[in-house]
Amino acid sequence: MSRLSFSHPLVRALFCLFLLALPLASAWNLAVAPNHPSLAIRIGPKLGGVTREAPVMLSWASLRDGSFQKAVAGRVTDAMPVRPLLIRINNEIRLELFGELTAPYVVRGANGQLIERSYLEEYCARTDDQAARFAADIIPKLKDIQNYYRARGAIFLYLVTPSKAAHLPEYFVDRVPCPSTPAARTQLVPQYVGLLRQAGIDVVDTAGLIHSLKGKYEVELFPQGGVHWNDIGGARAATAVVEDVNRQAGRELVPPFSFTYTLSGVASGVDRDLVDLLNVFFPPLSYLTPKVKFQTAVSCADHPARSIDAALVGSSFSHLPGQILIEDNCLSRLNVYYYMRLGRFGGSPYRELQRDLKDADVAHLRDAKIVIVEENESFVARTGYVNELRTIVTTP
Repeated sequence: MSRLSFSHPLVRALFCLFLLALPLASAWNLAVAPNHPSLAIRIGPKLGGVTREAPVMLSWASLRDGSFQKAVAGRVTDAMPVRPLLIRINNEIRLELFGELTAPYVVRGANGQLIERSYLEEYCARTDDQAARFAADIIPKLKDIQNYYRARGAIFLYLVTPSKAAHLPEYFVDRVPCPSTPAARTQLVPQYVGLLRQAGIDVVDTAGLIHSLKGKYEVELFPQGGVHWNDIGGARAATAVVEDVNRQAGRELVPPFSFTYTLSGVASGVDRDLVDLLNVFFPPLSYLTPKVKFQTAVSCADHPARSIDAALVGSSFSHLPGQILIEDNCLSRLNVYYYMRLGRFGGSPYRELQRDLKDADVAHLRDAKIVIVEENESFVARTGYVNELRTIVTTP
């Protein structure tokens, strides 16, 4: 029996058909996929990471500065069916043979720990006077927001969440230039929170809480391959939020829960969000993560908390506590406004309910009975959604 070779007519015909199919599949993706993503033709696993496509706008200005050509090139490249496969092959070779991470915004620290570069750079750039400057800027805004809701009998609290860089600096500070002093790095949150509380702002400091729990569990409260807190961290944060809501209400408005956990070698969701950005075939997932089981003190089926209009406005750190508050604290009508307008999340199972919110969509925040504004310690007093919420509630 003769062996098939590239010179064999059948093999050459199949190869020619493959070469012909590639541009046809790319043309299909360009024409159909923008409006029907599920019909796109892709070879290889879906790539991790979310990017927003640059708009293709033809004008003399866009032609002169090259933005039109760049946008068109990007669309054509993304439409190639073999792109996911080729990217993963390239990334796997560079990781296995040279130890390189191809995601420029991911930094690998000691013991395989991963972190998003922006969090690490912020941590290493902290200065002694930042807390006072940040507090002076945000206190008037939070006062306006808090006064609005309290005048209407609603509950308001400001939630500060932790960063992985501040929780586990020993794994990362030697990986980038880190000119800040240890005191400036560690004192930002307690000084900032203290100044806000002195001004009468109701603050739930889960950053300080999580940092105080370091070493208290068998695993760190941030997963090795993720940048967000794990299930234990989210559960402790949700507990702190509920305690403050009930304290303000003067009664048990929202039912608490207890929880247990087991350690698992299967990482999913936020436990691997940075690993998935590496886009390799064999991601480094040899670490334990906690799987939490909640026990709510009452049945949510007929608890009054189900009918409370609640809102959580914040960053990606809002998702896990938001999901827990909805599913395990009976706040079924809580909506998470992701960076105010990027998306509205909620429901059970927790999911994106709406994308790209308009003025009419966020106007519902004016009538919420429980409002939580979350900012991560890495960008306190620097998020646009605090300004937006202030405008929403102070505009007649």
